[in-house]
Amino acid sequence: MRTHCLTALLLAAACLGAVASARAEMPYLKPLRRAQLRNWHGSYAYTPYGLPTAVVTPPTANLQTNWGWGAASSRISRIDHQFTRNYQGPGSPGPNLGTPYWPQDTTQFGLYYVRGPWYPTQP
Repeated sequence: MRTHCLTALLLAAACLGAVASARAEMPYLKPLRRAQLRNWHGSYAYTPYGLPTAVVTPPTANLQTNWGWGAASSRISRIDHQFTRNYQGPGSPGPNLGTPYWPQDTTQFGLYYVRGPWYPTQP
């Protein structure tokens, strides 16, 4: 009985320690953190430009719809990346794929949504 009480006490202390080390994050900063881990574009290039192209959306846009051809192939995904004010110049051509003759998904067109700049996350 004594060991069960001691075990329960140690478990409760460990849980409290884990909760105390948790850090709050403002909801509008979550896309910024996720964007640091991913590239803003996929592997396809927009055919007229030969590069992946950003489609700037309003800064309050959070979701996009991607469509595919076939059964139940539409999906909703987040728009994590944000367009910055300090333009670094055009990207390099790189090893991007061109649009296929028969695209199977809207992500294969080489156009990728990026949110416009706004105050809370942009200096």
